[in-house]
Amino acid sequence: MSTTTAESTFRNRLDRARKEMARTNVDALILSLGHDLPYLTGYLAMPLERLTMLVVPRDGEASLIIPRLEAPRVTEMSSVFSLATWNETDDPVALAHKLLGSARTIAVGDQMWSRFLVDLLKFRPDAQYVRSVVVMEALRSRKDATEIAALTAAGAAADRVAAQLHAGEIPLVGRTEAQVSAEISARLIAEGHQVVNFAIVAA
Repeated sequence: MSTTTAESTFRNRLDRARKEMARTNVDALILSLGHDLPYLTGYLAMPLERLTMLVVPRDGEASLIIPRLEAPRVTEMSSVFSLATWNETDDPVALAHKLLGSARTIAVGDQMWSRFLVDLLKFRPDAQYVRSVVVMEALRSRKDATEIAALTAAGAAADRVAAQLHAGEIPLVGRTEAQVSAEISARLIAEGHQVVNFAIVAA
């Protein structure tokens, strides 16, 4: 996916998220760890004690709060989000509070560390907090063209590896299930998969 295409894809997803926020009366969406953040920005946050958070107001610019040392890992897309970097001596939760503006109902990512939510509660004790699934479920359950193309490519790659297995190109005799699983996983990566979480091999 080219940079221009990626930016258009993520911009469209954010637009859909804001429409869903309006429908569900959510003022702001905040996401940290998990798959919803890369779904909206293309950036997969590392599970660090330093806060990375996407703040999406229903009206206004989205901002990605990120440690300054991590910022070079982000592909900047100015029409999708702005970068709000923070240094070691800064309070990133205070920055999130500022970016949330007048938001009263805030949808929170399920996998965001509780320590950050507890700290945010100190700034916004009267806000209403709901799960991000209120907004994201409708988006993730209806695949866009980019997702459909990715699923099609992933399925085709798996079919090619299955054909190799059926043709006897992956040796089975004298090998453990773990060894066969590892080879299948390696072949899936070679065929284009970015990651293989597991490959079940059972007698």
